[in-house]
Amino acid sequence: MLGRRNKEAVSKGENPKSCEPKSTDPLRRLDLLDDEDVSVMLQGTRMVKVRSPRWQKHRSFRLLEDCVTVWCESSKTTSKAKGNQTFCVTEVECVREGCQSECLRRLADSVPDSQCFTVVFRGGRKSLDLCCSSREEAQCWVRGIRTLKDRVANMSQKEKLDQYPLALL
Repeated sequence: MLGRRNKEAVSKGENPKSCEPKSTDPLRRLDLLDDEDVSVMLQGTRMVKVRSPRWQKHRSFRLLEDCVTVWCESSKTTSKAKGNQTFCVTEVECVREGCQSECLRRLADSVPDSQCFTVVFRGGRKSLDLCCSSREEAQCWVRGIRTLKDRVANMSQKEKLDQYPLALL
């Protein structure tokens, strides 16, 4: 009979696989509960956002609870600026370690190479050049973004839609 097995299992107090509730915790779904890099990203880090040798601003960066969106502190109030306060790891093309961007190369004498990295986005969005206060912080963010990007890329389309119904459309 159709559905007989599940009804019997439920009546006996068993929890059949098809009746298990889906985890809504992004950390659990992406298997990142014990990932130290993601934990550091969730706590947030103060970094220097670099646009030129003269334009360097301290900003707080934090991974939001959905585990795909990174938030950046900004004092700007325009709608365009507010839209640029976050980015999704799926928008990231790659993360380059060290002073590899043109902007960071100009600062190579004044900033340790191991504390810098560049987030390169797909499409027309400008790259994000960042300097951390320590090598360890920079490594956490580089590895963390790469890990999240890989985990989301390896999810099925159904899993993506279940977990991030609006973020990935």
